Amino acid sequence: MTPVKSFRLHHPDELWLGPRGAAEDRRFLLVDEGGRLYTGNRDAVLVRGEASWDPDSRRLRMSVPGAGTLEHEVVRGASTVVDVYGRRVRGHVVAGPWAAALSKSLGRTLTLIERDDGAWATDIRPVTMVSQGSLNLVGGDGRRFRMLLEVDGVDALEEESWCNRRARIGNATLLVGSPTPRCGFPSADPDTGSRDRDMLRELIDIRGLDDGGARLGVYAEVLEPGLVRVGDELELASARNRSTMHVIDRLRVSSRQLKLRPRTAG
Repeated sequence: MTPVKSFRLHHPDELWLGPRGAAEDRRFLLVDEGGRLYTGNRDAVLVRGEASWDPDSRRLRMSVPGAGTLEHEVVRGASTVVDVYGRRVRGHVVAGPWAAALSKSLGRTLTLIERDDGAWATDIRPVTMVSQGSLNLVGGDGRRFRMLLEVDGVDALEEESWCNRRARIGNATLLVGSPTPRCGFPSADPDTGSRDRDMLRELIDIRGLDDGGARLGVYAEVLEPGLVRVGDELELASARNRSTMHVIDRLRVSSRQLKLRPRTAG
């Protein structure tokens, strides 16, 4: 997890999973002067930034390379909408010193956005998951791929066979989805932000191209919210009668997404 998208990751011992993923994960994101999402895929040096966020006091602490440490209460400004991988994510411009410090450090004009509670800014789905076996195919460092959940004790790529099945982890129930397409961000060292590998080429060499892209890990939806702790066992539902249960699960997810969809004029 990280409160600021593309910043250095935190590894909590537990987290609350709701319909929109982990609470407070990627609460803040950056956009450039054209309003486009600005992530580590465009500038991997962002992983050198560190941030902590207290939602109760609404204080954001951010350490930016070349700009020191800034800590203030977050004040919401004008409302806005950001395109996050094809989804319209509503939020507010954040007033305060963080954007100016980042802009100076990175040499371009950036704006800090706080997403609204009814959205997520992780990926096209609220949860991502990968097995340690799959990570071991490419060196084993999960920080490069920045997935929410890492699962041990299964074979490499086994999680891709769980598509459309329920998975119980702690008090939460997930509906496992399709494999996750990869961008170039994992090619950067998670400590320095320097590109030291060609991870897409490595994945393609290991498993070939799938639908025109390299993939690792899987997406998931949250069917039943709950607390997940490090060390919890993953209980995978039987594949029997999967088709009927899958239809019910997809209806639940679709109904929830329709309720979250913003109203449009006309």
